[in-house]
Amino acid sequence: MPYIDIEARLRTALVTLILDEYSLLETVQLPLPASERVIASQLAWRLRTEYERSWDVDVEYNRVGHGSVGRRAAMNQPDPATRPVDISIHHRGLTGRNDNLMVLELKTHGVPDLAAEVTRLEQTQRHYDYQHAVLLDLGMAHGDGPDCPPVVLRPQWLWLPGPRSLSPVFDEASALQLSADGWNARKGRDAARDAQSRR
Repeated sequence: MPYIDIEARLRTALVTLILDEYSLLETVQLPLPASERVIASQLAWRLRTEYERSWDVDVEYNRVGHGSVGRRAAMNQPDPATRPVDISIHHRGLTGRNDNLMVLELKTHGVPDLAAEVTRLEQTQRHYDYQHAVLLDLGMAHGDGPDCPPVVLRPQWLWLPGPRSLSPVFDEASALQLSADGWNARKGRDAARDAQSRR
């Protein structure tokens, strides 16, 4: 599948995630924000509709060994390439480039060690022969003013193979507008729920 098509589908899934799940993303301001795993599962759910069941979309899919292994055991694998990544788009149970489309590693607040993350993602891509690998940082940050959404998302991504630097998914104005749209959609859903509960 061409890179441009995969990129467009991921961008669409990301837009619907922000619009549909802003209340989840908004928890960045709480003492215990939503985990990357929860956000990754919501993104995977939206990616699934983008691929219309022609591919399997899994969260933290474990390919170590022949049976099922617990998450903790999988995370402790000595080879970083065999540790599960956040999202895999593939054909389950099949190997090879034609059956492994993309792996995605998700970050929410920046990538502290970009080189290490890229190396691990590249090792995973090579080990399982995935066509593409993506490091996606949602760039979640507190809003800057009273009229600004409480959380602003400025997503960036890095695609492998490709340059080893993050690039914006949306331009600054579009990212701010999308964050505001997600916030407004969340407020609209809250108002409708409150109105419904008062009936």
